[in-house]
Amino acid sequence: MEKINEVIVLSEKVDALEGSWIDGEPYVTSTDVEKVLGWQVKPEGLCRGEVCIPIDDGIVSQDDNSLNLKDVAALAGRPSLSAPESGIITIGQPHAVRSKALKDRVAPDFTLPDISGVDQALSDWAGKKRLLVAFSSW
Repeated sequence: MEKINEVIVLSEKVDALEGSWIDGEPYVTSTDVEKVLGWQVKPEGLCRGEVCIPIDDGIVSQDDNSLNLKDVAALAGRPSLSAPESGIITIGQPHAVRSKALKDRVAPDFTLPDISGVDQALSDWAGKKRLLVAFSSW
């Protein structure tokens, strides 16, 4: 498989990172893992504050010591979806955030174009009942 030298990450923000796609998996540096996920890579594992999660050897590339971002995100409790042919990986919110939103029944505010192409924010309809219909041809 062709090696792409950029990994585009869609998370809380969009980041274009120097990295590589090896056999359909995104690999980035430990510095970029911290930038995207907020977790540091230390000798004891993936750490945030006092909490550390051991990192399996299969997550680290043998070529350049980079880390499989998809696997590291899973360790941090964040789901991901990748499109290697486009060089893009999307990383979702942590489990606790998703669970709280479901429990509280509060959707995050977002803006999308309507069928006429006019941007509509969810907050524009505050105080009214809303039904969001999503469709994809794929």
